Amino acid sequence: MALFSGGYLFVLSNYRQTTSFKNPHSHLYSKHLRSLNLDFAFHQKARISNTIESGNTKNCAAPVADMNGFQLRCHLQSDLPHDTVSKYQVLQTTPSLSSTPFSDSGGCNEPSLRVAHQGIRGAYSESAAEKAYPNCETIACQHFHSTFQAVARRVADRAVIPIENSLGGSIHGNYDLLLRHSLHIIGEIRFAVSHCLLANNGVDLHDLKTVLSHPQALAQCEKSLTKLGLEGEAVANTAVAAKKVAAEKLRDTGALASSSAALLYGLNILASNVQDDSNNVTRFLLLAREPLTPATDTPFKTSIVFTLKDGSSALPDALSVFISNQIKLLKIESRPLKNQPLLASKNTSKSNGYFNYFFYADVEASMSDQTTQTALKHLKELSTFLRVLGSYPMGKFLQCLNFEP
Repeated sequence: MALFSGGYLFVLSNYRQTTSFKNPHSHLYSKHLRSLNLDFAFHQKARISNTIESGNTKNCAAPVADMNGFQLRCHLQSDLPHDTVSKYQVLQTTPSLSSTPFSDSGGCNEPSLRVAHQGIRGAYSESAAEKAYPNCETIACQHFHSTFQAVARRVADRAVIPIENSLGGSIHGNYDLLLRHSLHIIGEIRFAVSHCLLANNGVDLHDLKTVLSHPQALAQCEKSLTKLGLEGEAVANTAVAAKKVAAEKLRDTGALASSSAALLYGLNILASNVQDDSNNVTRFLLLAREPLTPATDTPFKTSIVFTLKDGSSALPDALSVFISNQIKLLKIESRPLKNQPLLASKNTSKSNGYFNYFFYADVEASMSDQTTQTALKHLKELSTFLRVLGSYPMGKFLQCLNFEP
């Protein structure tokens, strides 16, 4: 089956086994980086922690890249004719798939890779990246879109991004980025988050008036902060909050961040497990330039995004293709179609006032199964756009995580 991916039509056989990425020769690597207007400096360290952060490269073991002003020219779905994806080609036979366990899904045994994540050192995303790829070289990016750019431009081999949290819900901006870029989901991890209230040495709880953290972290600790009489102030990242408190030696301001951030920036932990619900879990997606070979001997999840010819009113019919093929629907998420927000009426070119949506869905199925291909073929008949974001093992990295109580 030919499905749309990042401005290109690709056939199911493109789901092939990916091998480990080798570091390029230094002169070719430098040449490529210069073409991106990236300024790189190299230092010798046993373990490299890389940072891509605008204007802040002082304390980073390199490669260090300043991506300020760098914009990736990528294939945006909104830039394409809306009927482009209707030109599908369906394969009548299932392509042969490798029976070899794919190397990329076994994160614990993965050789050293460059893994991009959002936030500075001490961020939860860095911890998730290190849990997924224990021997990786982390590349910290200031923004989520920079993590996608880093992989697309081969500055990084993989990206680890949060997609939903058990308390705060979905991270909608990252759903939009999945559609905007042509990377593939190759795995997922669920990371238990434990927020700590941090402050400088000699600062007690009663000295605090304000707490800095990421908006999601503040929302997850809202009740606890209210009981303590503390005001929340949003910053870009939990680790940024800890770094700011430490660097500015703030006496009336604390930070909500991880215990590793406390250790990294020399802060005291005034309280642990500050989140309102102890079951605070964030789901991260693992992204790469190439897809994985779907397997048949392990539970797989397939993530798709689609729009419907008749809009949301046709959603029951769209979901029935999974029911009729006995495929479990695990999650569905909707996002407005930005270049065509209102759906036109069938009888007139005028809008009928209903919003038009992209639907993101996760199903318990592998692209190696004929039933999955059959279901997507039927879904395509109802859709104006359909793309497979990835077919990957369900919770493959759970065994790599050491959740803290």
